Amino acid sequence: MKNLILILLLSFSLTANAQGRKNKCMVTKIEYVESYKVKVTKINKCKNVVVVRTYLKKEWDALQKKRKTRKKKN
Repeated sequence: MKNLILILLLSFSLTANAQGRKNKCMVTKIEYVESYKVKVTKINKCKNVVVVRTYLKKEWDALQKKRKTRKKKN
């Protein structure tokens, strides 16, 4: 009986810790301003920093392609 209670408490604490780690600091919003421009807003909630950048559509597509190939390698 003690072992069962111990296992339940241990599993509860592990799931609570895992849920606490889901809090992400970075949020990225992508807006397509015109047919050739992309506005990227990065918000860091931990440090309260907002970065806004605009890219040409071709540049943004090239960055996305690089990221996808990098993720596939790892």
